[in-house]
Amino acid sequence: MPRLFIVAISYLLASHICFSQQLTSQQEAWLYRIVQKTPILKQNWNDSFHFNTLPFTTEKRGRKRLDYNAISYYQTHNPQSLQIDYDEIKSSSQGLIAEATIKLTLWELNEELKKCINQHIDCNKALHEQLTSPLKQYLPKRGSKKRHAQIINIVIHPSLPIFKKIEELNDSNVDGLAQKNLLNTWSQIISDYSFNRSHHFFNILTGGQSLNSTTFLAAGEGSGTAGLLYEWELNPNDSTKTWYGKGIGLFTYQVRNYKDELRLQTHLTKQLKLDKDEDMALHTSLWGLDSSFKPMLIVTDDSVSYHLFAISAKSGLSPDRHLSNGISHVERIEEHRQRNIITPMKEIQSNSLLDKAYKNKQLTEAEITLLESEIDTLRKYEPDNINAIDYKKRLIDAKLSTLSKKEQRINELERSLTNKYKSISNAEKKLMEMEKLLGPSPQEWTKEDDIYTFKNGVTFDPTTQDLVFPARENERVIDVRLVSAGYTLEGKKKDEVQAYITITLAQERAIEPEKSQYTSIDTTLIKHYFPDEFVLTNLQLDSSTIAKTKTFNHYKFTIEQLAISDKLKSHSSNYTNRKREYQLPLTIDAQNRKTLIQFKSAGDTLLINCKAYADPVATRLSVASSQLREHLKVTSSSQSNNKYLIALRAMHALKAILATLDISYSDCSDENTYHNLQLNQKEFEIIFDSIKDK
Repeated sequence: MPRLFIVAISYLLASHICFSQQLTSQQEAWLYRIVQKTPILKQNWNDSFHFNTLPFTTEKRGRKRLDYNAISYYQTHNPQSLQIDYDEIKSSSQGLIAEATIKLTLWELNEELKKCINQHIDCNKALHEQLTSPLKQYLPKRGSKKRHAQIINIVIHPSLPIFKKIEELNDSNVDGLAQKNLLNTWSQIISDYSFNRSHHFFNILTGGQSLNSTTFLAAGEGSGTAGLLYEWELNPNDSTKTWYGKGIGLFTYQVRNYKDELRLQTHLTKQLKLDKDEDMALHTSLWGLDSSFKPMLIVTDDSVSYHLFAISAKSGLSPDRHLSNGISHVERIEEHRQRNIITPMKEIQSNSLLDKAYKNKQLTEAEITLLESEIDTLRKYEPDNINAIDYKKRLIDAKLSTLSKKEQRINELERSLTNKYKSISNAEKKLMEMEKLLGPSPQEWTKEDDIYTFKNGVTFDPTTQDLVFPARENERVIDVRLVSAGYTLEGKKKDEVQAYITITLAQERAIEPEKSQYTSIDTTLIKHYFPDEFVLTNLQLDSSTIAKTKTFNHYKFTIEQLAISDKLKSHSSNYTNRKREYQLPLTIDAQNRKTLIQFKSAGDTLLINCKAYADPVATRLSVASSQLREHLKVTSSSQSNNKYLIALRAMHALKAILATLDISYSDCSDENTYHNLQLNQKEFEIIFDSIKDK
């Protein structure tokens, strides 16, 4: 559906409710309820609201409770009872204001939709028509107006979780393609309408400021969760019982057709724009948190990512995942790695059955060879001793039968081992997919005075839930992804959660440290390899870092080999048909096959360090050219060849750096280049020259 059309009708829709430049008494009552029941808003704004709650307070078993329905009714009909300090709110974080206005929009939309679905006399028919009009093109061509109205009500029902909507659409004989179009279009209508309506409220609360952008992300499998403000609707068939969560039908899931069924897209990535020359704040509010889980918000800017974890106890986010005991996608990754890769590999390494089987086979073969030799001796020196010869022949036949059984056992063990390696290989493929969701180069942080600061100056303030990006000269786009953890490691169902994300101007510019006359850089990149791979073609440095590197007067280069633990012993020569250098992707030791590329400033000098690793498995440099292997005298697989593989990885990383930063090889002189590689001078020159020549 064209976004311009949605934007156009959204402004029109707002006029059907209220487009005045102040909140109505009803909206103020809703805002009070939203602030009181949203911890982060109450923490920041509680002193801006003045209302006597004592008449609406009850106590049961030592716990005080407020009747918010009674409070809302009273405030609406007695506006003077609620006093709001709008100037205080106006001076607070724009992210907090955006969160309040989005929740106000959704609360209002929830109430309006319920009136129309329940055919209440106060239904805003013009609003209903404008909201549902884009859906009508996807209704079944055949059907009465009554049937079409029933289908529309299923789609727009604010209290039905999406799995219930799909179930009822199936019962109404709506085909899968139509269901997908109806539900995805409705999600888009909610998103666009909410942006424009909340922009109106934002304009009121900020005294004329504009809301930059908002987006909605829904993750999980849609089975139902707590509602807006953790409230529940009453069961329409029994008002003494609760039903589904309030507003849960406004989750903006995206669905897709898979064969004959409809499936949710459990992980979506949205893009948001950051303005140039301004400190910009990304503010997030989560809806539907479960204390057993901690969904992750992953924000990617250029080639780096920032991780924020849901902390259910505070109904907020934090870069520190250890503040909550819930399970996140990171814990699921660690669980998968341990259960499906590390543990099976240890079992393989500790299993000596195949080695014993080979040794037993060799002993039997030696016994047969000895018997054959004894027969030859008898035939030569005692040809008439037929009984002895026949006896030894019978022994050979028995040994051959035993040998056949041992070979069958070896084949069984080899097949079992091959299957185990395949399982590990498949597990590593899945691991790579799971890790890909985390984004490139997750950034580390430090904490001071409750503010989390990432290495490149981005900050997160837990008191406002704002992730603040320092100003840059160019406008840019960031990717935002919401990832929830699965209920179980292998299961497909995931925790259900929705995020409202807004981009606003930061409350104030971050206090800049005293400027040094030199540029400051402290960045680390990681490159992982398949076995025997060593070429690095793309450095993936963001534009701002590249620009910084070109401000230095001097460079120093270090090429290092780091010692690693020998977690995996190389295979016996009996396994030449299964050398790990041919398995893709690889076992746990793939984590040792990497190069760390570090850029660190030291005055007017940029220190560039390439630290290469290799796993402790025999290699024959299969990816290298035959000419290079010949010069290095590599003729067979050996663990000792890893020193060449490490050198190739480190030097190719250096080559990529020089190309990216437009630095000449002539700048790598003996005075400013150091290495601790286990190579003699001739070997170093052979490898270095082979890279320069390409």
